Amino acid sequence: MNIIIKSSSIQFKNPQIGQPTRAVEEHYNGRRITALVDGEEQLFRFKKEEMPFICDEDDMIELIRQKIEEEQQ
Repeated sequence: MNIIIKSSSIQFKNPQIGQPTRAVEEHYNGRRITALVDGEEQLFRFKKEEMPFICDEDDMIELIRQKIEEEQQ
């Protein structure tokens, strides 16, 4: 399986309703990744429990691979 990360965007949400959201680890809510999987573009969404705030490209590829394998079962 060939996986190439095309784009990644971090999503933030303030845990206290009514307060402004800031781009800090405490407000991290998840990540949206667009990747080419065997030449086909796919969108993946990960919640903060599934993907840590600090995550490199190799970790992202491994988590995408795991998500695809789970969906195939």
